[in-house]
Amino acid sequence: MSRGLAFLIWLLCVGISAILLGYFLKNSLNPIIREGFAVYTCPSGTNDFVTEQGETHCCNGDVVDGYCTGNLRCTLSPKSKSGLPTCTDLAASDAASAGASKCPPSMPHYFGSCNGNVIEGCSASPPTANGLEPSDPLQPQCILYKTRDLDLVKLDSCYNVKQATIKESQCSAAQRTASLPACAAAAAAENAPPPPTASQNCPAPPVPTFVITGDWISSRIAVQKKFVLPNGNVAYAIQHGVYTKIVVTDPNNIPLTSRVYEGPISELNTRVADMAKVNALVDATGHYILATAP
Repeated sequence: MSRGLAFLIWLLCVGISAILLGYFLKNSLNPIIREGFAVYTCPSGTNDFVTEQGETHCCNGDVVDGYCTGNLRCTLSPKSKSGLPTCTDLAASDAASAGASKCPPSMPHYFGSCNGNVIEGCSASPPTANGLEPSDPLQPQCILYKTRDLDLVKLDSCYNVKQATIKESQCSAAQRTASLPACAAAAAAENAPPPPTASQNCPAPPVPTFVITGDWISSRIAVQKKFVLPNGNVAYAIQHGVYTKIVVTDPNNIPLTSRVYEGPISELNTRVADMAKVNALVDATGHYILATAP
C-alpha cells in the first residue's frame, strides 16, 4: 500500500473519531430540552449529589457520604442507569398536569411554580425555557391566585375565565335547543330533562364599573371613556391633567398593556384605533391598574 493511500485512510479515521467525540460531548454536557423546558437545577426542597457512576441525582432528603437518605426524585444527567426520570421530564409532566387541571381551554399552558413567591398562571402561549412565564406576553393569560377569595374578585383570575367559558357554553346550548323546529324540540324533550332556558340560566350579566389606579395616579379615578378596538380588545381611559391614561384589555377584561399620551381624552378613538397605534404610545405597563369600583 502506498504511503499516500495510508495517510488518506488515517486522516479519514481521525475525522470520523472527531465527529463521534463531538456528538458525545454535546449530549453529555447539554441539558435535555422537551416541551419548552430546560432544567438545570434540582427541584425545590431536594439536594443534588454525584453518584459513583458520575451521575447527578436529586434527593428528597439528606445526602450523607455521597448517598441519599431519602427518596430519589429525578436526575440532571441526560441518561441514567438508575431508571430515574430526568428533572426536565418531571418538570414538563408537572406543568402538563397543572395545565390540564387548573387552566381554561383557551389558555392551556401552565407557567410559574407553586414554590415560593413565583406567580402561577395559564397562557395561550407555551412557557419560556425555565417554565416560569409565558413565551409571548401579548397572548391572553390569566393568574392562578393563592387564595379562593382572590380568585373570586380578580378580573384576571383563571377561575373567572373558566366560569365565563362554562356559562357561555351553557347559554349556547340553551339557545340552540330553543331554535329547533317544534317537532324536533318536542322529541328532544321526551328523551331528556327539560333544557334550561336562556332567560332562566343566562340573565344579562351586570355591567362592571371600573376605576383606574396605580403608582402614577394619586387616587382611584372612575373610567371616563371606553373604546372597543377592531380586534375586540377594549381601551379604558381617564383624563389626568394634560395626559390621557389608558388600560387596554382583551374582550374578557384581562389587562394586556397600559399606555399614555399627552392630549385630551376626546382623541382616544383615533389614538388607539388599532393595536399598532396602541403600541406606538408611551408604555406605562405596571403603572396603571384597572380595578372594579369602589
